[in-house]
Amino acid sequence: MPAIQSPPGRILQLEMENFKSYKGHQLVGPFKDFTAIIGPNGAGKSNLMDAISFVLGVRTGQLRGSQLKDLIYAFDDREKEQRGRKAFVRLVYLLDDGVELRFTRTITSSGGSEYRIDNRVVNWEEYNGKLRSIGILVKARNFLVFQGDVESVASKNSKELTGLLEQISGSDELKKEYEELEEKKASAEEKAALIYQKKKTIGAEKKLKKAQKEEAEKHLKLQEELKALKREHFLWQLYNIENDIEKANEDVDAEKNNRKDVMAKLEKFEHEAGKRKVEQAKYLKEIAQREKKIAERSSKLGKYQPELLRLKEEIARIKSKIESSRKEVDKRKKEKGKHSKEIEQMQKSIKDLNEKMNELNERRQDSSGKLPMLDSQLQEYFRIKEEAGMKTIKLRDEKEVLDRQYHTDLEALRNLEENYQQLINRENDLDEQIERMKSRQKEIEDSSSEYKNETTSLKKQLRSLQEKHRDARNASEKLKTRIAELEDQLSDLTAERYENERDSRLTQAVESLKRLFQGVHGRMTDLCRPNRKKYNLAVTVAMGRFMDAVVVEDENTGKDCIKYLKEQRLPPMTFIPLQSVRVKPVLERLRNLDGTAKLAFDVIQYPLQIKKAVLFAVGNTLVCDDLDEAKRLSWTGERFKVVTVDGILLTKAGTMTGGTSGGMEAKSNKWDDKKIEGLMKKKEEYELELEKVGSIRDMQIKESEISGKISGLEKKIQYAEIEKKSIKDKLPHLEQEKRNIAEESRRINVELSKSRAEVDKRNTEIRKLEKRINEIVDRIYKDFSQSVGVANIREYEEKQLKEAQEVAEERLNLSNQLAKLKYQVEYEQNRDVGSRIRKLESSISSLETDLEKIQKRKSELKELTEKATNEINNWKKEMGECKQKSEEYEKEILDWKKQASQATTSITKLNRQINSKETQIEQLISQKQEIAEQCELERIALPVLSDAAEEEDDSDGPQYDFSELDRAHLQERRPSARDKMDAEFRQKIESKSSEIERTAPNLRALDQYEAIQEKEKQVSQEFEAARKEEKQVADAYNTVKQKRYELFMEAFNHISSIIDKIYKQLTKSNTHPLGGTAYLNLENEDDPFLHGIKYTTMPPTKRFRDMEQLSGGEKTVAALALLFSIHSYRPSPFFILDEVDAALDNLNVAKVAQFIRSKSCQAARDNQDAEDGHGFQSIVISLKDSFYDKAEALVGVYRDVDKSCSSTMSFDLRNYAES
Repeated sequence: MPAIQSPPGRILQLEMENFKSYKGHQLVGPFKDFTAIIGPNGAGKSNLMDAISFVLGVRTGQLRGSQLKDLIYAFDDREKEQRGRKAFVRLVYLLDDGVELRFTRTITSSGGSEYRIDNRVVNWEEYNGKLRSIGILVKARNFLVFQGDVESVASKNSKELTGLLEQISGSDELKKEYEELEEKKASAEEKAALIYQKKKTIGAEKKLKKAQKEEAEKHLKLQEELKALKREHFLWQLYNIENDIEKANEDVDAEKNNRKDVMAKLEKFEHEAGKRKVEQAKYLKEIAQREKKIAERSSKLGKYQPELLRLKEEIARIKSKIESSRKEVDKRKKEKGKHSKEIEQMQKSIKDLNEKMNELNERRQDSSGKLPMLDSQLQEYFRIKEEAGMKTIKLRDEKEVLDRQYHTDLEALRNLEENYQQLINRENDLDEQIERMKSRQKEIEDSSSEYKNETTSLKKQLRSLQEKHRDARNASEKLKTRIAELEDQLSDLTAERYENERDSRLTQAVESLKRLFQGVHGRMTDLCRPNRKKYNLAVTVAMGRFMDAVVVEDENTGKDCIKYLKEQRLPPMTFIPLQSVRVKPVLERLRNLDGTAKLAFDVIQYPLQIKKAVLFAVGNTLVCDDLDEAKRLSWTGERFKVVTVDGILLTKAGTMTGGTSGGMEAKSNKWDDKKIEGLMKKKEEYELELEKVGSIRDMQIKESEISGKISGLEKKIQYAEIEKKSIKDKLPHLEQEKRNIAEESRRINVELSKSRAEVDKRNTEIRKLEKRINEIVDRIYKDFSQSVGVANIREYEEKQLKEAQEVAEERLNLSNQLAKLKYQVEYEQNRDVGSRIRKLESSISSLETDLEKIQKRKSELKELTEKATNEINNWKKEMGECKQKSEEYEKEILDWKKQASQATTSITKLNRQINSKETQIEQLISQKQEIAEQCELERIALPVLSDAAEEEDDSDGPQYDFSELDRAHLQERRPSARDKMDAEFRQKIESKSSEIERTAPNLRALDQYEAIQEKEKQVSQEFEAARKEEKQVADAYNTVKQKRYELFMEAFNHISSIIDKIYKQLTKSNTHPLGGTAYLNLENEDDPFLHGIKYTTMPPTKRFRDMEQLSGGEKTVAALALLFSIHSYRPSPFFILDEVDAALDNLNVAKVAQFIRSKSCQAARDNQDAEDGHGFQSIVISLKDSFYDKAEALVGVYRDVDKSCSSTMSFDLRNYAES
């Protein structure tokens, strides 16, 4: 579709006064077809663009100001606050026919806008209309691209592109009306739908009322038929009840005669059992006497045992002491021998030292020879020696003083060293002693802890044995008493138990199945039981035939069991497979009923694994105490299956079954089977416990042994504590002594260091004096030494002196050793070593004497113990014989009791049967009364033989007339046939009742039917009115929608058809002459303005990509292509661009500049029918020379420092075009 044509023209120049950074009156221009605005950052280029935008009616918020006053030039804040400030911008627009249009927008002193066209004041509507007439759409801004708009377009999503296109196409002007009509349309449709639904509901209600009318008539007819059927059924029931009462009375008389005969037999059996008990009592008395004697002997034996243990422990202690004393004697004897050898060794050492002393004396005499000299030489020697002595006398005196001091210090040093060594040795000894004591203390603590633990354990054992000993005295009698009580209970239960031959076979068969097949749990009677005895009969009736059912894990186990029963020709059984059985859930509300009613499921005890089987057997059957409550639950309101505690069953259909003629009471006694088994098992346990009660004598022996061990351990603990306390007292003293020695050692060590330093110092001084003295003496003796033939006579004399000194020192050392050995020999000879040995030997002799006495006492006690043990064994043997006799009588008594029990069982059975029959009669009479009450409740009249005054009878009640019954109903029938007949009656009654229940009549339906018809007519009129209103709103909505659709699609079709061509022009180059590809897609073609527009581009050599996946430069080129395409739909005569090349490289800048030039030149402006768009005047702000060098003119913007404002200058480039 062709784009809208705009009248040709262009901006000629721009006048400004005090607008933003432009002070005073300034003229900008003239503007050529392609004009570039250049200048440094901050000079005012964008303010120039804002001026053009301002005069063309763009809002203040888009011009970087919050209000119009912000657009007026102000040097500082003070000038900005001045009143009366004004500003204006005038745009001179030149049409192609040479006519000039002047658009002026003024900011008044009051802060408002004033619009003028050719100096004529106009309003905004006229001003905007004039701009629109020359192709300038202010709202759509089709003439202007602000700084950042390119990036904004590049980052728009699909919905935002749709909004941009709606502005360009003008379809957004219909948006508000479209939305209002859409809302009205939805409201009208909802209203019509509601009225239609109301109409539909009334129609259905009308149909329902009509059916209810017919149902009511049918209901009344069925009620009459049901009443007649129930009358016949009740009459038939009464006839059978009276016959059953008569038969039951005859059976009771027969059973009473049988009971009389059995009671006579029972008296005989009890008499025989009594005689046997008298004989048994004699032997039991003998047994008691023997047990008393055994107890007395055991008591004595128990007294001997602790003494034996004590003696045994004393013997062990004395033996241990004797052994340790002997070891000590051996040790002392060895030490005595060693002592003698040491004396001999010392005497030998004294002899050796005397010999060495004699040798030394001889050697001293041999070495006493002197140097031979002449008299003259000797006189010369003494003179020289005297001269040397005179010259060195002072030095010798000093040396003598130093020698004395040195020897004094050396002696002190030796004393200190000896003391220090003694302290070190003592400290080591203390360390060893402390370590030994600590080690011993730990050993004592460990052994004491072990003794204590063992004592505690033994005391526990002793307490346990004492308690057991106390309990054992009465345990036997208690156990016998319990066993007797259990036997009485078993006798009672066994007498009441009833089990025929078939039940016995079934029990054996189930046991066989449990052994053969895994997954057989057992019979219901064995697996569960009522939680109270009063519910036995009720649960039996509730379970019915499932009482003897066998619970199995799954169907396959059940099939295997059935196959086994067939093969063994065993009675048939019912099986309940847990995995596949279907059960109805428990109705929780039945657990909250008033009165005594409870779920049968809740009064049964069962293992968790058979829960499904129990629930299957009883379902939601209720159990209650009395019949009246059962009737209320079963026959009024919501009906339930109810069983009373005396076994009367009431079904939902209204039937009632009761009595014990079918053996239900006898069958209910099976629940006691498990109790009997439990009592039998308990009796066996008591008998085992009686056997396990050990001998009291053995307990006493064990108790004495443990007491002896405890006594020994307590003594050991006592000794250990004494030793531990001694060590604990000694350790602190040793530790303190060690600390004192350490302190003394540190002190002596300091003194020792000082003394050594002093000795070394004295020695050094002495050596220095000796050296000086020797030098003087050597000079004096030099000539004399040569004359006597000695190298140095001084050294010769010193050597002789040294040898004499060494001999003297060695002699002194030998004398000291000799004196020390003599003293030691004298001490060792005087020391008494044998006294300790004699003392130990005497102690051993005393201990051996004590040991003999104790062993003698032990032998005496042992003989007494053996004698008592033999007596106890003899009495036990006699007691065993008495027990054997007693057991024989016990066996006979049990046989007689068994026969008496069987007779009692027979009597109980007869009593139960008599009671059962009497109960049956009472129940039959009760049933008769209930039927009469039911007839009275349901207003059913039964025929009677007597008048109303004669109806009441004390025993039988009214006499009913059964002649109305069919002859077939009056015939005598077996119970199965009677049940079948009763079931037929109940089936008919239930069928009629179900049919009546299905009718659910509404007798007021006729009156309601007419009202429904009137209501239907009224709603039909409302529905027609709503449909008419809905059609009107829908037509208006579709008209606006179509108009909006056409405007939007007109713009979209134009832009989508031209965008690819423009994008190719912007991206083609010498290397890629075809350029890239771009296209627009609608997300929804039916309602395009409600959904997004997908803009996709494919730069050269790249694949199609969404805008967000392109680089910055690629996004800018794609956005420019879209802007130029949009501009071509609503073309303005000029296009103002602010730094659209900011994100482009030089190559793309040149391409964009070339494209703008191709659209801005005169040839393009003249060619308005070109396929690729329309020519337009371009005013571009750019900082890149590769862009603005393509322009026809330049407008330079700079900052006038003198005026502190922006100024411009123009430059025409057409004269400098490239050739």
